[in-house]
Amino acid sequence: MNETQSLLLRAIGAELFGGRMPTVSIGDVKPLIEESKAQTVYPLLFNALNDQLKALLTDRQYGACSELLFTYVIAGTQNFAEHDELHGLMTESGIPYVVLKGFASALYYPDPSLRSMGDVDFLVREEDLDNAGKAVEQAGFVVDHGEEEESKHVAYTRPPMSVWEMHRSVNGIPGGEVGERIRAELDRAIGTAVPVDREGTVCMVPDKLHHGLIMLLHTASHLTSEGVGLRHLCDWVVFASSLSDAEIRELFEKKLRDFGLWRFAQVLTLLGIRYLGAPKRVWALEAIEKKSIEEDQLEGLMTDILSGGNFGTKDMNRYRQIKYISDRDAHTVSSGGVLSQGFRTLNSRVCADFKTIDKHRILLPVGYLAEGGRYLGLLITGRRKSSGTRQMLKEAAERKKIYASMKLFRTDKL
Repeated sequence: MNETQSLLLRAIGAELFGGRMPTVSIGDVKPLIEESKAQTVYPLLFNALNDQLKALLTDRQYGACSELLFTYVIAGTQNFAEHDELHGLMTESGIPYVVLKGFASALYYPDPSLRSMGDVDFLVREEDLDNAGKAVEQAGFVVDHGEEEESKHVAYTRPPMSVWEMHRSVNGIPGGEVGERIRAELDRAIGTAVPVDREGTVCMVPDKLHHGLIMLLHTASHLTSEGVGLRHLCDWVVFASSLSDAEIRELFEKKLRDFGLWRFAQVLTLLGIRYLGAPKRVWALEAIEKKSIEEDQLEGLMTDILSGGNFGTKDMNRYRQIKYISDRDAHTVSSGGVLSQGFRTLNSRVCADFKTIDKHRILLPVGYLAEGGRYLGLLITGRRKSSGTRQMLKEAAERKKIYASMKLFRTDKL
């Protein structure tokens, strides 16, 4: 972690939780802004340092910073309006739904406008997919991708910049027995959704249990693939900080232990306490006291989050590392090495690309040759670069070690 990143953490932490605001110099401003954009937390940074920016910058420079903030404000305002539109469409069509992530997460911030907003994500029941899709298309949207039966969501777009994702399932659910238990719990998310009215926007959001579970799954899924930014960490920390120790234990402890996500929830909360100045929570701190989580694990994960940025935007090499880190479809991270993981990923890729081989595994070597030929073709045409493989594998091994230590989706029963 460099000084810019440390300053950014202290500034947004002070904005969220009222701690001491760091003092910045003129030389800090540009690196801080660039880092905050990569981590998708610029509104938080601007709000935190507004008075200092006025004093440090020229009128023109400060105006440019204000204009950048304005683009986030406009995007957030539009996002809220579209959530309200979604509610109207689903209500008129008699379709139960619940929104996921963005809008629901913003409700836990001191000011919802401080949370950078993106797409409109919502979940409907399988039997309502067709009718919900027709309602969205009647509002001027067209399908962008995801109409395949195996797809977890269908993405719709509408000019100039609207993107809605209609989910048939929550992202990040692992395979196996644990995944079935999580899926059964999330099947109740629509039925337990609660209406909110915030700044004129009416919407159905998950109750606290399901919102917390959805955030953990989403964060784990992206963390172990391309990466997450500070926005995802802030989403969890402001939510967890809004609940007392007793509420967390009553709502979450038993279920998260059963899902293999209790340790992960503790880790994210400890990052908030240590790096953002979030309120101390006994249920998370006990992991340090019992030595089930070590300080170097926290430092390693925080460094990883900062290094990747939001969805890996700071290091596109992270996309190459995914196949050596996790079973992406199963959303799990094994304790094995990167090469064994890469071999398992290759098997999955071959079986997905060649259905005959999937049915007759004895033909896997043929699939290896086909995938190898495809890769050579990409190298020859220049669409894939061969440089940096050794460094990429080294970084993948380091990331895999960090993620494996969190024992995602591993329970005492398994």
